[in-house]
Amino acid sequence: MKVLSSILFLLLVISIGIENEGALKGTEAKLCDVKLYDYCEADCFSDCPKKYGSKAIGMCSPASECICRWQC
Repeated sequence: MKVLSSILFLLLVISIGIENEGALKGTEAKLCDVKLYDYCEADCFSDCPKKYGSKAIGMCSPASECICRWQC
């Protein structure tokens, strides 16, 4: 009986630890924005992935600048 109680207590402690730590907790992604050009044309969308990798996205800012965004 004492062994069974010890095992149940151990399982309880482990399950609480997993819940607090978040065993399946994803990493928080940080996004980086960098101005590539002072103008925004069609080449912005293809030059960003070339410079910063395939996951980079080129976009135009409200000030018509080419901004590259990627997960850093």
